[in-house]
Amino acid sequence: MHDGNPYQSLVSLLSNFLEAYTTAFFIVDSKSRQLHLAASQTLSRHLPQVVSLPLEQSGILAQVQKIGQTIHLEKLPEVTATLTATVPFYREGESHIKGLFAVPVGDGAGVLYVDTKYGWGFNDKQQKWIKEVAGVLHEIMQIDEQLTQQENLTRIFEFWRRLDEAAFGDVAPEDYCTMVVNECAQLLGTEYGFLALREADKPHYHLFASTPNTPRNLMNQSFPIKEGLAGWLFRNRKPLLVARLNPDTPDHFVFSAGEGLPHQGTLWALPSQMALGHTLGLLLLSRYPMEWSPDYQSAVSHLLHFFNLYLGKSTFQEEYEHLKAYDLTTSLLNPRTFEGRVDSTLTLSMQDSTPFTLALLQIEPWRIISTRVSPKVTRRWQREVASAMCEELSTAVMVSLVAENRFGFLFPEVTFQDARHQLSRLVERAREYFTAKLKGVRVHASIGAVSYPQDGTRTEELWPLAYRRLYSSLPSRE
Repeated sequence: MHDGNPYQSLVSLLSNFLEAYTTAFFIVDSKSRQLHLAASQTLSRHLPQVVSLPLEQSGILAQVQKIGQTIHLEKLPEVTATLTATVPFYREGESHIKGLFAVPVGDGAGVLYVDTKYGWGFNDKQQKWIKEVAGVLHEIMQIDEQLTQQENLTRIFEFWRRLDEAAFGDVAPEDYCTMVVNECAQLLGTEYGFLALREADKPHYHLFASTPNTPRNLMNQSFPIKEGLAGWLFRNRKPLLVARLNPDTPDHFVFSAGEGLPHQGTLWALPSQMALGHTLGLLLLSRYPMEWSPDYQSAVSHLLHFFNLYLGKSTFQEEYEHLKAYDLTTSLLNPRTFEGRVDSTLTLSMQDSTPFTLALLQIEPWRIISTRVSPKVTRRWQREVASAMCEELSTAVMVSLVAENRFGFLFPEVTFQDARHQLSRLVERAREYFTAKLKGVRVHASIGAVSYPQDGTRTEELWPLAYRRLYSSLPSRE
């Protein structure tokens, strides 16, 4: 037997003390309805080292386990011809057993079996020893179960602790999603894990996080909910446990046919309803059939609920940050955020010795707008001209609504000479837009721009200079 077996030393001690031919301790697996050999010592060449017997077909052991009473057979020559039916863990060829004694361990938890070839059965003192050892084995079983449960709870506690610390730490949401699926797969011992999302009432879903071994093509496509086991999950919004996938069954694929995933293990899929009608799915896939304790299943189920709340919090946090950072009318950066971006760009430029350009664009005469249209229309015009100017720029350029009629532009790693053409196009787009809106009014779009490091190395120098250049280019008031 393997090292660390908590039952082996006691079974060996009993066997040596009784001079038994075979002493074997079997534990009942109630889920599979089998008896597993937990420890043994034998002189037989016909007893395998690993034994698992169907409980209903385990002869005398089944009787002891079912009835819960001791069985003592002595003077057995007449049953040796059918010994393998009485004691089915012996292979063909065993004979000359003279007596056997089998006693239940615990309340149907196991069976302790002893036989002999040296005498006709066991005397009263020997029977007492066997029963006492059975009692000690039961105590060891209980302690072993408690230790196993404690180890499981410790693993679950560490699982929760890591995820909890990351959720309230500095881990980015996308990294946390990957961490969640990896931690769940490690806790349950599955090779694959996936997080999927179906938006409200959409006929498809997509993966947004997975374990690293996931085929890359699965992360870059949408899957219809009418196909696959994951599709069943999103259609029915109920947990799904397939204990043993059948690779010969056409519909036993997870996402799509030919997906490159194993189809002979266990799949466990859990749904979770999110805000706005979205559905979140956690799927865990193993290469081989697996079973998990209720504690592990409960830990993963609760984690999915917590993760759902985390995603909701992250969504609201993003919305909050957006409200703090962006102008509600145009969705451009608001003045305070834009000023912060200028400061951070200056710091990076100083570290990397790269240039940047800061520009201000002002539209005049803005005061006429309020005498011609309502504030609602003014806001729509601001939004439309902002969109028109942003079409001229790359996504690297930061744009802000600095004032009602003033826009700010920040070009990272770009000199004024390189930004000049884009700034000219911005002026043209702004002038064209408002000329079309304000018939009979001569519209001006003026620019004031500065560059780092040519025009200054501190924001205290760059901002005032940009405004001076802007004001000097504005048309003089009549």
